[in-house]
Amino acid sequence: MEIITEAEYRKLIGKTAGRAFLFFGEEDYLKAYDIKATREQVCPDPSFAVFNDITLDAIDFTADKLLDAMTPPPMMADERLILVRGLDFTTIKTAELDALIEALALLSEYDYNTVILHAAAGMLDEGYLPKKPGTVLKKLSEVATPVQFPVSTPARLTAWAGKHFQHLGVTVSPADCSFLISFAGKSMYLLASEIEKIAYYVLANGRSIATTEDIRLCAVAANDMDAFALSNAILAGKTDEALGVLGVMKFERIEPVIILGELSRTLCDMQATRLYLDVGKSVKEIAALFKCHEYKAGLLVKAVSRVSHARLVRAVSLCAEADFALKRSSGDYAALEKLICSL
Repeated sequence: MEIITEAEYRKLIGKTAGRAFLFFGEEDYLKAYDIKATREQVCPDPSFAVFNDITLDAIDFTADKLLDAMTPPPMMADERLILVRGLDFTTIKTAELDALIEALALLSEYDYNTVILHAAAGMLDEGYLPKKPGTVLKKLSEVATPVQFPVSTPARLTAWAGKHFQHLGVTVSPADCSFLISFAGKSMYLLASEIEKIAYYVLANGRSIATTEDIRLCAVAANDMDAFALSNAILAGKTDEALGVLGVMKFERIEPVIILGELSRTLCDMQATRLYLDVGKSVKEIAALFKCHEYKAGLLVKAVSRVSHARLVRAVSLCAEADFALKRSSGDYAALEKLICSL
């Protein structure tokens, strides 16, 4: 099985038609960057984006919908981009995986398409690479080229941060870039947001060089920004922290319905885990019931060990109310903010 690097994929941009790629690994920022670069190459005219730039979200995804998107020729262009995002490959059913593989196997008949499967961090069991890839990864590699996006090394992040500051017109020493990473974390999404804040603050004060003091003043200390972290913050009653997590998700432009879907699923898993613990199930038994790895089950057990079942039931009920409110609204984040503030 051949796995290519993110740098190798970038060299292929412009020559991806007729191929499928599986983006996996921890660094979601670079995945988004490469998807944007591919989109600009494949579908440069936004007026035809509805025909040539198609996104299929996990919330209503089926292999048949992918095939329907692949079949028609592109409109007023030579190529089309199809992005499949949000699928949880750690829990995908065998029949659904087989159907997806069958659809992708037909790509050679519709070779004007570039298909990207976006597996968010933690949504694919990588196995023990490079010798023992996970089962799903190995199966998907038969029809899609895996592109790995590992967590960037501190040295690489330091160099990237310096260039990002420079692009915004601000100079920062390597030592201060390194301090920013140790202070704000290794998520490139978060770092990009923090770099912009620091740069705008420095420029607004008539300077072009940022210091450690500027970083301490403007940046926010590291925190894991995902549905699991959001769930934990909500259940712990840490409203400010939960709103902070949601703020990062807004910055990442994650659709409210996707956030609520992930949050609801995580809270439902937590509620079930609490019930299993209450009747004496072990981590190994819970993993078997969820059909997941013991590591993931262990995270759930740790998360709910000090949370009552009643609180989890209330959280799930509030998710249902938020879902109803979201469907009646214009699709903004107000329903999620109300949910966070209600617990």
